[in-house]
Amino acid sequence: MVLPRLLRQLVCSFALLCCNAAPAQTNWPARPVRIVVSNSPGGAPDLAARIFNDSLSRIIGRPVLLENRPGADSFLGAEAVARSEPDGHTLFLATQSVLAIQPNIKKKMPLDPVRDLSPLAVVWDDTGASGVFTSPASPFRTWQELVAFGKANPGKLDYATSVPLFRMLGLWISKRAGFEWQEIPYKIGTQAQQDAATGRVAAIITAFGPLESLIRSDKLRVLAVTGKVQGWPQLPQIADFYPGFTQPSFVVLAGPVGMPAGLAQRINRAAAAVVEDPKFNKDMSAIRWFNWDGARTVEGTLQYVRAQREAWAKFVREAGIEPE
Repeated sequence: MVLPRLLRQLVCSFALLCCNAAPAQTNWPARPVRIVVSNSPGGAPDLAARIFNDSLSRIIGRPVLLENRPGADSFLGAEAVARSEPDGHTLFLATQSVLAIQPNIKKKMPLDPVRDLSPLAVVWDDTGASGVFTSPASPFRTWQELVAFGKANPGKLDYATSVPLFRMLGLWISKRAGFEWQEIPYKIGTQAQQDAATGRVAAIITAFGPLESLIRSDKLRVLAVTGKVQGWPQLPQIADFYPGFTQPSFVVLAGPVGMPAGLAQRINRAAAAVVEDPKFNKDMSAIRWFNWDGARTVEGTLQYVRAQREAWAKFVREAGIEPE
């Protein structure tokens, strides 16, 4: 009876294989989880990550550690995750910079975000309005005054940025408004804010939420924002001057490729529990970051990222940016 014996051996071998594979998919997390952000401490992405990590830690019952890896247009952080073991213990809060902007503006990248990263869950599908801000001592009291000066004095205006999202807005404005201004990139966002408030740079393009206290205390002036801000109906919007303007923004939780499907699903459900938590959403609303439509599924997250990449392709074309 060789065949039944062989069949039993095959069944046992398959069962053993499943048992050996199960811990990688179901026993997560087996140790503290490390989440990488490609931004420096102190800015909105860093604060948002800390809120997310605290909430996720409560959900999974393990410490969730934050690692700041700014630099190289967000690729330092992305590379650290892409090269890690696909066991769910090193994850990435990936912004539109890596997943949607860079693939549309660069011919060569340190890694391929599509090939080397696995989107797992949508954490924020709206990181709030961005805008153009100046010092209260600035001669530009309105958007129209800034544009008029820029057109009359090509190249004599500068603006501070800290991430590719804000650089893209500056380039789009240059194209649509019809004037040239010089980008001053900062590695540390808070330093850019300080230099804008003191007038060391003519303007700063950044997120509205983290600057709200500075704006209320008249330490920064708002010239225009990218969308509506609740409680601030008086703020001029870029779409008021350039109808049809939109600028997508998002952050997804991602990991390296090669993660078992069961593990990816488990992490997705943990992230979903976070974004559905009323306390998490209340904490995030303080910096004007939101999740409107949930974490999606793993496949839904991948489809979402693809759609956002296409939206950014349109934005890049409208800004007249050629991939380099």
